[in-house]
Amino acid sequence: MDLIVADVGGTNTRVARARRDADGWSLHEIQRYPSREHPDLASILEYWRQEQATVDTFAAAGLAVAGPAHHGRARVTNLTWPPLDAAALGERLDMPVTLLNDFAAIGASLDALQPGDTATLQEATPDPAGLRLVAGAGTGLGTCLVGPPGTATIYPGEGGHARFSPSGQEEAALGDFVARELGYCTREHLLSGRGIARIGRFELDRQPDPDLEQALATPDPAAAIGDLAQAGNPAAGTVIDRFVSLYAGQLADMALTALPTGGVYLSGGIAPRWVDTFRGPHFRSAFRNRPPMTHLLEQLPVALIMHPEPGLLGAAVCASRSVKP
Repeated sequence: MDLIVADVGGTNTRVARARRDADGWSLHEIQRYPSREHPDLASILEYWRQEQATVDTFAAAGLAVAGPAHHGRARVTNLTWPPLDAAALGERLDMPVTLLNDFAAIGASLDALQPGDTATLQEATPDPAGLRLVAGAGTGLGTCLVGPPGTATIYPGEGGHARFSPSGQEEAALGDFVARELGYCTREHLLSGRGIARIGRFELDRQPDPDLEQALATPDPAAAIGDLAQAGNPAAGTVIDRFVSLYAGQLADMALTALPTGGVYLSGGIAPRWVDTFRGPHFRSAFRNRPPMTHLLEQLPVALIMHPEPGLLGAAVCASRSVKP
């Protein structure tokens, strides 16, 4: 079975052919298009179908959208495109169309991941009937809960916009530093690409470092700080370690709210770049540091999604449910 899948963002739209066979899902003919260079999503999909697709017949389309999606309608945040309508797109493409939020698509990808698609951060035995928590730092911080395997119901959330809960005086000082700039501090204000830059400015304010200052002046400070840390700069290394510890602590808070005994999954574009740091002691120590519930957190399996396109994979999983056997 072949499907058209897309991961639609305000900057870029990725389109691919998803195929399911006995070995699971695979993605083919993946192409990236600048979203603002096209008048609407249907134009991108039709162009891809004419220029890139290697098959003529598709069973359905699954479209993951960076924006709210409800009852077959969606709007892409940060784009002036007209609202998306699954029925209208289905008529134009001549196939069933499923619209879903992009982070819900990542949640839907969990049951399609292969063993090599994740990196273990904390060993534990998952409860096959337990909820699963997904959180991903990238441009922002996305969160959702996913039902047990087999049902895989998605429970979208906006946990990234909850207020940041500091652990200790240094984190409280960081929260105050951000609040002085923005008026308040949310999890997303720190756990995102821009959040890494804020942590960098906080560290620079405490201890001047010309290399870190130069990294912060680049167009992509998060990437520059990561490169600087990899080169052995202590100030940049402190920024990365603090980001990882903050990430772990906020995950712990979310996990205590939902008790995702089926597992905790990290996604997004940032963490896979620093998988060795996430596997290190800073992450596990900060994740467990919620007494008196340390014992509960120690029992939760935690993994990092390493699959390069979990949004496209989850879009395929959801779209396949619209195909009649």
